[in-house]
Amino acid sequence: MIKNNNQKVISRMAGRSLNNNRRRSMIMIMAVALATFMLFSVFTVGITYFKMQKTQNIRLNGGEYDAILYGLTKEQEAVCEKNPDIKETGAVVICGYAEETEKDQTPNVGFVWADDSYWNQIKRPAVKWVKGKYPTKENEVMASVDALKECGLENLEIGDSFRMKYADKNGSYTKEFRISGMWEGYGDTDTFYMSKAYFEQSGCELYDVMSTRYYIDFEKKYMPKKEQDAFLASMKLEKQQNLFFLSDYSNALEILTGMIGLVLITCFCAYLLIYNILYLAVSGNVRYYGLLQTVGMTGRQIHRFMHRQMIFIASIGMTVGLAVGSLVAFFLIPEVVKTLGIREAVIEVRFHPLVFLITILLTGVTIYMGSRKPAKLAVSISPVEALGYRVQAGKKSIRKTGNGNLILRMAKEQLAKDKKKTVVVVLSLTVSLC
Repeated sequence: MIKNNNQKVISRMAGRSLNNNRRRSMIMIMAVALATFMLFSVFTVGITYFKMQKTQNIRLNGGEYDAILYGLTKEQEAVCEKNPDIKETGAVVICGYAEETEKDQTPNVGFVWADDSYWNQIKRPAVKWVKGKYPTKENEVMASVDALKECGLENLEIGDSFRMKYADKNGSYTKEFRISGMWEGYGDTDTFYMSKAYFEQSGCELYDVMSTRYYIDFEKKYMPKKEQDAFLASMKLEKQQNLFFLSDYSNALEILTGMIGLVLITCFCAYLLIYNILYLAVSGNVRYYGLLQTVGMTGRQIHRFMHRQMIFIASIGMTVGLAVGSLVAFFLIPEVVKTLGIREAVIEVRFHPLVFLITILLTGVTIYMGSRKPAKLAVSISPVEALGYRVQAGKKSIRKTGNGNLILRMAKEQLAKDKKKTVVVVLSLTVSLC
């Protein structure tokens, strides 16, 4: 059998078929565009929400961590270091406070020492900027802009010195301190970060229930209640100790479940609309598909003919849906994300190439599934069956009713008059379902 390569002819026929049935084509294009727009918007809202939620939590907590332990023992530190589910740990020790400066008699500023892990890993995401270096000498401080302002020293810069009366566990002293670095960010900003040399002579200890805060960042960002309880049991907390998990996953899970539901409903609505339109179109053109085989088209070519139509519709519909979704995202998505509980003043809409890819993939699969059965129906029609079907339908209608042709003609005329209304109703139902 000689292979008949008529791909261009099939593509041209598919284009003409869509052009000759413009209303049907427009309905399917709008259905694809609506489904693409909905999927793109849902995925973009999801990514933006979870990114902004992470940013919001970091800013509220003053660092990126999942749990905080008040007080620490050597055994608990060893347990955390051996735990493969823990990504990072960091310790902060409260080792004094300011009593008086030359500019302010009642400054509300604390002294803390932070280990390298806390300052460089856990605290870093909550810091806007850092200048200078972390203190190493006993009289050096890393000062925040707010802490200097609280002490009446807002005009000082890195390298400047100031006298301060302060207190620690050993008593009250007056000393001249030098600013080795400055920072600005989120969390507890009314704080001077002190050197390890200062911490060691302050009388405070790392393994102290009253002054030590131990921050834990887990590898998993979702820990069920059972895993949290198991971790608490492994830590063997003493009476004066407390461990708090900061992440609230319940709201995030509800939002994620809702988004998955929206995706499924959107795909299902698009599938039903495309399937019904194509199935009715094929059922109403039985003779046409039979004649295509009469003139030499094979079943495979008819199958390609149907899929070329859907490729044209999918290309136009996806392009329109993605374009509209990208434009609307800047106005609609920030408001949607705020209604989900994000209280940031500025919502940064997050686009990701994977969102475009998944949207196109899901829409494409929906279109393929919706057109699969109608395409099989078109292929299964033979020329003889097509001719027989038209003749039998006519005879049956005439035998059953004496005015069958009149009724059919009146129905067709009524549908022709109300075509615009029919299109509007179908689109309205689609939007309501989605």
